[in-house]
Amino acid sequence: MGEPGEDTQPISRHESWLPDDHPLYRPRHGKQRFALIAAVVFFVTPLFGLTIFGTPPSIENRALHPFPSIGDGWSFFTELGPWATDHLSFREQAIKLTDGISRSIFGEPPNQDSGDPSQPTSGPIAAGPPPTVGSSTPGSQPLDNEPPPIAGYPRVIEGKNNWLYFGYDTQGKCQPQQPLDDVISSLVKLRAAVEQSGRKFVLLVPPDKSTAVPENLPDQYPGKSCALAYSAKFWSAVTAEAGAVDLRPALARLGSSAYFPQDTHWTYAGGLIMTRALAGAISPGIDVPWRVTEGAKVEGPADLPPMITRTGTDTSHTYRLAPDGGVDRTQQGPFDTHNTLTFHTDNPVNGMVAGKTAMVTDSFTNYAMPFLAAAFGDITLTPSAVVQQDPSAEAQRMVDSDTVVLEVVERNVASGISPLTQPAVLNTIVQQLAAHPKR
Repeated sequence: MGEPGEDTQPISRHESWLPDDHPLYRPRHGKQRFALIAAVVFFVTPLFGLTIFGTPPSIENRALHPFPSIGDGWSFFTELGPWATDHLSFREQAIKLTDGISRSIFGEPPNQDSGDPSQPTSGPIAAGPPPTVGSSTPGSQPLDNEPPPIAGYPRVIEGKNNWLYFGYDTQGKCQPQQPLDDVISSLVKLRAAVEQSGRKFVLLVPPDKSTAVPENLPDQYPGKSCALAYSAKFWSAVTAEAGAVDLRPALARLGSSAYFPQDTHWTYAGGLIMTRALAGAISPGIDVPWRVTEGAKVEGPADLPPMITRTGTDTSHTYRLAPDGGVDRTQQGPFDTHNTLTFHTDNPVNGMVAGKTAMVTDSFTNYAMPFLAAAFGDITLTPSAVVQQDPSAEAQRMVDSDTVVLEVVERNVASGISPLTQPAVLNTIVQQLAAHPKR
């Protein structure tokens, strides 16, 4: 029962028409109308932009979200937001404006994470850019498939002298996917399986840029202490226990020219160093007659600036390699860097590695392809992502080879995300090698 004089009769009017001071008053219609109009404007604006300006370019290290399908059910509505955001005209200019305001007023780039390192977030690093097949220019090489960035770790570490570093160099060591002991044990197991089958094994680990050229890192950055400590343990174990070829001394002699300032990869000079080290590990002294000359200068877009809504250019000299000291046998592409690729010659010359070589690669090998084609009589290159999809096929390629090579960048093997340290992939390869010893 209500108080004397209180209206206890059922409400016959919609609550939005009640007096403002009535306890059941709900001014919903006006706000709903405004929200509806705002939503319509948000979702329709990209359609007008597409009609007038066409599809905007991707400004992150991933493809634009596609328009959702009506057949997706309720997911159609949840996916409309990401599509509309990606396809807003002038989005890039707005992000750059925000970046400029943050840097000029606050003296720092806009915050790229939630600040809680314990909570993973999604981000553009995981997917990587669309494939670029047939290109051999700097910056066209995609980043390898990395886990999403973790809040608290930047996607890009902005260093000194306009140098940029890939944030996963640090994140992967501070938040590894596998314990280091398990990673090293997997590499030792792979080496043992290959060598016990009567084949040679070579492990190549391109150092992270933050390892090879640390002088341009900022004085402080998230994860610095744990990354440095983990990296020291990793290099000690991977060289002493797993027998990796240590490329660091040769790269150190090149200095900063071994890596691009605004790209996570090394230059063609780094690729040439790896090629020489690999050939020497298989056939010591085979590079004695090699003649290397400087080639044309090439340019391409850097891969790290788009992660912080910037653009940058990689510039690198190519090189020409004559393994016998006479005829230049370098190939400049085009190369399909996303599928298994074979370089074979029926007429190998002095200075070329004989026999069949099966090599598992990542994007760092892309900068060595011109030289591998010149220096190896028969070599098959398979990206690790392809191996992960079909480990049996790669196991068969290893069975058909005389030498097995694993190339994997420091951050991927140290953090335990390389497919070759995953039990499902590793065990498949080990079993097939054991079943097919080389006679």
